[in-house]
Amino acid sequence: MKTILLFITLIFSAMAVSSCTNDESDTEFDILTPEEEQQTALKTEQDNVN
Repeated sequence: MKTILLFITLIFSAMAVSSCTNDESDTEFDILTPEEEQQTALKTEQDNVN
């Protein structure tokens, strides 16, 4: 009985690990330079004031 539960646990663990992969080739994060970040912050502030 313990062996069967162990195999079931291993199968579900393998399924969980294999489903968490990121197969996309491009990154989801945009790397901003400090200047771009400051310009974005200024635009956001101006939008909030208006």
